[in-house]
Amino acid sequence: MTLIAFHDSNDNSSIIDWHNCALKFDKKVSFVPLTNKNADQAEFALVWNPPKGRLAELKRLKLICSLGQGVDHLWKDLSMPLSIPIIRLVDPNMSRALSQWVLAVLLDFLRDGPFYRSKREKREFCKLSERNTFDLKVAVYGIGAIGAVVAKNLETLEFSVTGWAQTKKPQLLFRQATGTVGFQRLIATNFVHICLLPLTTHTKKLFTKEIFMKMPKGAYFINAGRGEQVDEAGLLDAVKTGHLSGAALDVFCEEPLPKAHPFWNEQKISIWPHVAAQTNPETVIEQIMESIYAIKSGRIPKNVVDPVRQY
Repeated sequence: MTLIAFHDSNDNSSIIDWHNCALKFDKKVSFVPLTNKNADQAEFALVWNPPKGRLAELKRLKLICSLGQGVDHLWKDLSMPLSIPIIRLVDPNMSRALSQWVLAVLLDFLRDGPFYRSKREKREFCKLSERNTFDLKVAVYGIGAIGAVVAKNLETLEFSVTGWAQTKKPQLLFRQATGTVGFQRLIATNFVHICLLPLTTHTKKLFTKEIFMKMPKGAYFINAGRGEQVDEAGLLDAVKTGHLSGAALDVFCEEPLPKAHPFWNEQKISIWPHVAAQTNPETVIEQIMESIYAIKSGRIPKNVVDPVRQY
C-alpha cells in the first residue's frame, strides 16, 4: 500500500482526481486528507500550504511533495521536518501555461488592449498610434524551469531579452545578467520587467519603490513570482504618478486580494487571481509517483529542494 497524505488549500483539484490519476501507476495507492487521523500512517505527503505543525506529526513520513513549482508555502511552518526530502514539481505544461500568460498580458499592454476595450464600451471607433516593439528590451528575473521558457518564447517575438539570476546558467543560450550589478543594470535599461523568481529571504521586497523609480519612465512590470517580492504601496505609487505605464499581477502579498485593496481602483494594474499556471494532476502525477518509487528503492528523487537556498 502506498499511502499519500493530501492537502490543497487552494482547492484547485479534488483528492479523487489525484487518486484516479495515481491508480494508472500504482493500483494499491491510497490518498487520505492530511487533516484526517489516518494520515498519521502516511509515508508520503502531497501538499500546498498545509496546516502548521501537521507534517511534523507524521512520524512515518519519508517524502514531502509540493503541489506546485514553488515551495515557499512550506517555510511558513517553523516545525517543518527538514530532514525529510522535499521535492517541487517541474512540469513543462505549467511552464508553457505561465509563458502564455506572460505573453498574453504583455501583448495586451503593448497593443493597448485596455484602451480599446474602454472605447468599445462607449461605442467609440478611434485609435492610438502603434508602438514600435522591435528589439524592445525585456528583463526576465528568474530563469529556472519557467523563466527559461518565458525568455525563449519572448525572443521568438523579436524582443531583446535578458534573463537575470544570481549566477550564470551556461546551459541557457539567451543573454544573461547576474548578481547585484546585473540586477541594477537591467532595472535601469529595460522597458519591460518580468518577475518569475522563487520567494526566499533574498527575494522578499526585492522590488521596492526605489527600484520602480529607477526603471525607465513608462516601463511596465509583470509579476507571476510571489506577491511578497513586491512593495505593493511603492508599485501603486509608481503607477499612479505615471512613472510606470502599469502592471500585470498574478500574485499578491495577501490572497485572495482583499476587496478594499487599492489595486482594485487602479485601472492600469491588471489583476489575475493566481492562475497564470495551475497544477494539473494528469500532467504531474507521473513525476510524483516516480519520486515515491525512488524513495521506496533507496534512491534520491529528482527536483529535491535545498532548504538552505529555499528552492
